[in-house]
Amino acid sequence: MPIHIGKIIQEEVERQRFTQKEFGALINKNEKTVPNIFSRVTMSIDLLIIISEALNMDFLSFFYNENPMNSLRVDEIAKLKFQLQKITEENKLLQRELALTQNIVESQKETISLAKEQVEQYKLKLTGITHFKKY
Repeated sequence: MPIHIGKIIQEEVERQRFTQKEFGALINKNEKTVPNIFSRVTMSIDLLIIISEALNMDFLSFFYNENPMNSLRVDEIAKLKFQLQKITEENKLLQRELALTQNIVESQKETISLAKEQVEQYKLKLTGITHFKKY
């Protein structure tokens, strides 16, 4: 059964107790165009989004279960799942790479620390030899 989106919008406007003038003001339309909106079986997505925001209701959701929209959603979900899987794998690789990099940094810090100790020891030996030669 086709969806009569204008009628659904009209029912929601009435449920929220808006006058046609108030509803028109909410969506930046003249009150005289409101009955035209209510009579529409279809309308632009842009207008539907504006109305959805104004009435705080997702009118696009009424189309999600329609066959063309449903297949689009299934395709979209499959693409998103694939992207999520790729991102998850990439994240794992990056975490491994980060762990390896951190290990390398720690090893380099230890090497630098040992090298500094050796330099200090050589300095002490050299100063000891220098003092010994003077006497």
